[in-house]
Amino acid sequence: MSKIGEHEEDPILLFSFLKGDNNAFSSIYNKYVDELFAYGMGLGFERETLKDAIQDTFFKFYTNKKQLEGVTHLKYYLFRMLKNRLFDIYKSSNKENIIDVTDLPFLIEPSVLDELIANEDKATIETEIKNLLKILTDRQKEAVYLRFIQELEYEEVANLLDMTAPAVRKLISRAIKRMRDENF
Repeated sequence: MSKIGEHEEDPILLFSFLKGDNNAFSSIYNKYVDELFAYGMGLGFERETLKDAIQDTFFKFYTNKKQLEGVTHLKYYLFRMLKNRLFDIYKSSNKENIIDVTDLPFLIEPSVLDELIANEDKATIETEIKNLLKILTDRQKEAVYLRFIQELEYEEVANLLDMTAPAVRKLISRAIKRMRDENF
């Protein structure tokens, strides 16, 4: 029996959910809640605000099934929903100080990657990652995180960052070059 790949499972889960299977919704929630939380932390939101936003995201996801019928990439869709909700919260709390949401810092820390790193090499790898991230701009950090940690496609990263796909490719390419130039 072959194991279904992570991304191959999503359309099946989504289809089951749209047909009324609440277990499929639970599976989607459990599969992505931690990744959404890590992404929100990287965007610099407080834990409680982030927890509320994730709940809002999943509530909207659950109650607006008709909007889900054309969704082809579930992970990207959830990331986009969360980012939109977080920026709505940010805008409403900072009415007098409205800035472009693309200027917000991306604060990914190695602790967000804890589950991705083996315990034996954790300290060494965390130090290396922290040093690499210090040399990147916030935009580069977010793009690299979305592309390589969350494995989103360039077009999806572009949509999340309000950029074009070629611009994202260039941004990531410059980030990689910058890391290589720093002899890492």
